[in-house]
Amino acid sequence: MKVSNPFPAHDGAPAETITAALDRLPGELRRRDRAVTPSDFQELALATPGGRVGRAESLPLFHPANPGVQAAGVVSVMVWPREDLRHPAAPMPERTLLSEVCSWLDARRLVTAELYVIPPTYHKVSVSVGLEAKDGFGVEALRRWVELVIRQYLAPLPPFGPDGNGWPLGRRVYGPELEAAALQVEGIDFLRGLRVAGLGSDGTWVTGTVDLLPYEVPELAEITVVAGMDPLPPGVPLGPPPTPSVPVPIPVIKETC
Repeated sequence: MKVSNPFPAHDGAPAETITAALDRLPGELRRRDRAVTPSDFQELALATPGGRVGRAESLPLFHPANPGVQAAGVVSVMVWPREDLRHPAAPMPERTLLSEVCSWLDARRLVTAELYVIPPTYHKVSVSVGLEAKDGFGVEALRRWVELVIRQYLAPLPPFGPDGNGWPLGRRVYGPELEAAALQVEGIDFLRGLRVAGLGSDGTWVTGTVDLLPYEVPELAEITVVAGMDPLPPGVPLGPPPTPSVPVPIPVIKETC
């Protein structure tokens, strides 16, 4: 008789290393299992039992219903899941995860603190890259590597992002910064250009630096990487141009002679 486990376990977490435990110890002694400062809320959210929280950000004075006005006594905690197979470019927490984090923090907050646990807010961006490959390097492999580097650089979850902690909240998406990341790929001779665009409120792409609100992170909605030509405009699919339609004459039958 053989026993197997076809489904992944739930509410488990990888074993903590000695180094990670030593790094966590000062915070545990400081907090004493209470959430008072913004960092307390962030660190405790990450420690929610089950290990399903991949990232947490504390937003003091931020009320989800009125983000433009500072609200005294309010703390919002933005939560990302450790993974989201359905939306890998823009991970969204399930309602059960938000409830678990909220219950965990609610038992540790001050009575005077008004707590909200919220999902992240994404701003769709488009990136198009044109490159020239060095002799001896495969163009298709370079295209895939550049796309992977850009995706990881704009990713919201650790260990990716500019500093390994996911893309920071409210940080603008700036073309030259992405160019520097793309040029790290070995085999690129030079970039013909890199275009960044953000999706406007009217549903059209606006080319140029994408400014984010303080509570937003980018979602890479589309990316194209081409070789031997300038970067494509936003919204143009990568591939051969469509075959132009050829008009076919249709005879018109006269109703009267």
